[in-house]
Amino acid sequence: MMSNGDGTSEGEGTAGRIAGLSFLKGLLLYGVTLTFAGIYAYVITRIANAGDGSKPGFSDALIGAGAALAGVLGSAFALVIGVPTPKEGVNVKLASALGALKETSTTMEKSTARLWQFFSFEPAETKRMSVPLTVGVWAYGVVGAAVSLVYILHPNETPEAVRALAVLFGGYVIAFVTAAYGLTRR
Repeated sequence: MMSNGDGTSEGEGTAGRIAGLSFLKGLLLYGVTLTFAGIYAYVITRIANAGDGSKPGFSDALIGAGAALAGVLGSAFALVIGVPTPKEGVNVKLASALGALKETSTTMEKSTARLWQFFSFEPAETKRMSVPLTVGVWAYGVVGAAVSLVYILHPNETPEAVRALAVLFGGYVIAFVTAAYGLTRR
């Protein structure tokens, strides 16, 4: 299938006719990632500042939203480590805009291309990174590590839903280290 230049195929119906869809996807991913990080920063702070043995109260909606976002970002974290970008997953128009930049390009042209790169869900080339996906994976790793640390330091104050993220993140880390050192059965 032919790409329309922003990572969607021409044959994908309406998606192929929506301008800036890759930018919107990137913007949404940033929103989800920042919401996830914000929820867990709040939760971690409340747990760390709780009295000995007393679990801070959290609304079911907050914990539910945090758990849902942790599930989605955790799945992505587990799946994307070491997975290369397929050729059909690149933003051809962005690659062209970045390739056209020269020393003589105006500040506006350079800024526009870099802003596009920052928000584009699909990378410009298979060897380049998707900034929104990179931020999401790193945010999950940092938040997962922080939640794990607060759970280790404050196990009695950590609610079950937050413990679940700590344990799940620990499982991802163990699986990754096992695979990285080739400790799996062949």
